[in-house]
Amino acid sequence: MRGRGSRRGGRALGVIDQRAIAAPQNLAGRRVLRRQWEIGYLLCLPALACVFGLLLFPIVYDVATSFSDATVTSPGRFIGVQNYLQIFSDPTFWAAARNTAFMVLATAAVEFAVGLATALLLWWQFWGRAIVFLAVFIPWAVPSSFAAFAWYWLLLPPFNSFYTLQAIQAKFFVDGLFGIGTWQVVSIGIMNVWRGSSIIAIFLLAGLNAIPEELLEYGRLEARSRWRYFWRVVMPLNRRMTVLALAVALTITYLDFVSMYQETGGRITVPLIGTQAWLDLVLGGKIGYSAALILTQVPVAVLLAVAALHFIEREPRHRVPGVDSWRLEADTRTPYRAVPVSAATRRRSPHTSSPGWQRVAVAAGVLAALVVFAFHIFPVYYTAIQAIKPVSEYPGGQIFWAYRPDFSALGQALHDPQLLIWGRNTLIVFGSVLAVGLAVSMMAGYGLARFQPPGARWAARLLFATYFIPQMAVILPLYRIYSAVHLDNTLTGIVLAYLTLVIPFSTWLFYSYFLGLDREVEEHAWLDGGRLRVFFRIVLPMCWPVVIAAAIFGVGMMGSDVLYADLFSLTNSTTTLPVGLGIHALDLDEWANANGAIILSTLPIVAVCASLGRYYVRGLRAALLEGA
Repeated sequence: MRGRGSRRGGRALGVIDQRAIAAPQNLAGRRVLRRQWEIGYLLCLPALACVFGLLLFPIVYDVATSFSDATVTSPGRFIGVQNYLQIFSDPTFWAAARNTAFMVLATAAVEFAVGLATALLLWWQFWGRAIVFLAVFIPWAVPSSFAAFAWYWLLLPPFNSFYTLQAIQAKFFVDGLFGIGTWQVVSIGIMNVWRGSSIIAIFLLAGLNAIPEELLEYGRLEARSRWRYFWRVVMPLNRRMTVLALAVALTITYLDFVSMYQETGGRITVPLIGTQAWLDLVLGGKIGYSAALILTQVPVAVLLAVAALHFIEREPRHRVPGVDSWRLEADTRTPYRAVPVSAATRRRSPHTSSPGWQRVAVAAGVLAALVVFAFHIFPVYYTAIQAIKPVSEYPGGQIFWAYRPDFSALGQALHDPQLLIWGRNTLIVFGSVLAVGLAVSMMAGYGLARFQPPGARWAARLLFATYFIPQMAVILPLYRIYSAVHLDNTLTGIVLAYLTLVIPFSTWLFYSYFLGLDREVEEHAWLDGGRLRVFFRIVLPMCWPVVIAAAIFGVGMMGSDVLYADLFSLTNSTTTLPVGLGIHALDLDEWANANGAIILSTLPIVAVCASLGRYYVRGLRAALLEGA
């Protein structure tokens, strides 16, 4: 009995001793983990402060203001939901809502069709593919106000042209069917298709390039037709990029349509949600009513963000119906793996065609490549021709060619002091936003992905969701804040506003990349150096394609803006090129000089973005597919 008791006592004492030894270790481990969480929160603090301070706080301000009858001259009083009741009982609001929904959805559908066809064309290996790819990159690099300028006057020629009569007849016909101003809206719609299909094509191409070739080969063998192969194999394997491209295209399209009034210098006043809110706010001075009108757009943006996250984050189980000899498996590092098929199955291909049909397909592909190239480069070509075309040649009606080019307008634009000021402002704003925004986004993405503080995934989701917040929802609070702290009519104010266009999506991009980046490379390097040194010597060089992708995406987003730059630039000393040329040039006071200034301002941005295009595709693929 005594021996058994002593053994029990010894066993109990051993357990106590082990717990006593493990307790300090657990405590030290918890301290290390808590320290890592603190570092993670600290790294993402600047991004969260920017998003919460410049996006979410204005939303709260709008909510509070929408329950008052505030005006420009009066702080107003609390009136409950009267503004919302007035809005929902106003036929003009429902007409504007229908117009906005129809235009955005219809334009986005056309954008997706054109972008998908372009991506499939670029996916095909053919001679001259690189040149077509550079042309496809042009629309995203060209500021939307420049593109709106070109397409507006292409559909409504300001001078005599060989199609002026047909354009006028088409204008009266379309305006008679849908209302006055519809023909001008069509020009903005075509401009959106031009820009939106470009970004959709690039996103889809990045996803198509990431699909393993063996999966495509097995799909070709097992699918019964090319159509079935496309919808049951190719599209499911590229679902994440497809959903993301659609979400981005919808956001860009909506941004262009709600700022249509500003982009065209007030020429297009078709009832839209953004136009109505701008007129009531800026011209009417009804702050409370405008805040309520603006907030009606926020639920739609939230639904779009939730739907996009749902389809992008969930990893699909890829399976071709009717295929029993191979299966697809999801993996965290290599997105898809295939189990090989038999040699007998490999020899049977349902997609074989005769040499004659193959030659026809090649000829059709070459023709499609030429059409795609011409479509994407045409507005830039048109602007260049207008810059060098002498006035004496316009009576002839040929506006797409200059027989005796006159380059004096380009020389005058180069020596225009006002253009130099606008160019300097653009360089300062774009450069500052890219430098600060990319640094802040990388810090936030790295902190959330590597240190995994509690709520890291939800913080990344929140940052991504704020990308879809409409600009109209924040301009009123921002203008009030800027006026109070004297940031209005300053380049600093424009830079802060533009950070909200770059940080949300870039942070989510870096978060997705670092989340899938192998940690072993860093952990082994920590043995030879500190974490900070390893980041700059090892991690940063590895993620340069993602940095370039985020930078080019940011340039496109800043180029899409007209509201911020127009509202916060009260004098020429703070005006940027997209506002100074894209809006003011619509007055047609100096046609050749305006086109010359636009083409000189466009070419550097296009050249830089196009030269980095392949890194952009590689960065998207690394962040959203290989690193997801």
